[in-house]
Order: sequence, then structure tokens, then C-alpha cells
Amino acid sequence: MSSPTAGSRYHLLALTGHAPTAAARLARAVRCGATAPVVLVDVTAAGELDVEALGTLARLSMLLRTTGGGVVLIGASAVARQLAARTGTAWLLPAHRDVEAAVAGLPASGRPWTPAELASGDGDLSLTTDGG
Repeated sequence: MSSPTAGSRYHLLALTGHAPTAAARLARAVRCGATAPVVLVDVTAAGELDVEALGTLARLSMLLRTTGGGVVLIGASAVARQLAARTGTAWLLPAHRDVEAAVAGLPASGRPWTPAELASGDGDLSLTTDGG
């Protein structure tokens, strides 16, 4: 996530409800409306992250890494962090306790980091509109 073309903006999105369904919905929204390649995902209000949800978020992170970004988890439980480590996706989904810690963990070259809204139509990173 240290590409100079990545800019200094990020999306802050919340994952709520049934984690696998919410992760797929969030991935589609990012693919259709991302205007910045860095996405902070607050998972504190979601059901427990399982392999399916982590897989969807890891695939989204791989996609965003092609444009200098990635996905950062906020508020992931110890169980979710351990599952990410066991499945080998922890490197794609760094986890922080809160937004401030997540922003502080972003590359210094992009500071100051500021939040950005998703575009209502096709954003700068529109790659596909198919499923998560």
C-alpha cells in the first residue's frame, strides 16, 4: 500500500449483519464506487468473520493492491485475527483496534490521509460489477 499513486484518501466502510453476505455486498460496492484504493473496513458491528467473509475481503484486498491500496480491518475479534493467520490471509488484511490506529498504520508517504466517499456511479477503480 505504499504506491505514490495511491494518494492520501481512504474509504471507511462498516460491515454489518451476517458477515459473508455483508462482505460480498461491500466488495460489490467498492468495485462499483471506489475513488481511492485504500479501504478501511470496520467489522465491529458484523457477525463473527468466518472463512467465507475473510476470503471475500482478501480477494478485494488483492484487487485493490493492483492499484496501490488494500483492505485494512478495524475492530476484528481475536478469533477473526487468528482465523486470518491460520488461512494465510493476515498479510492481506492487517487489523487494527480503531480507525486512528488504522490510519496511523498507513504509509507515511500518503499523509495526511483523509476519508473519501464512494462514488454513486462508477468510481476511479471500477473494474467489474459482478459478485464478491
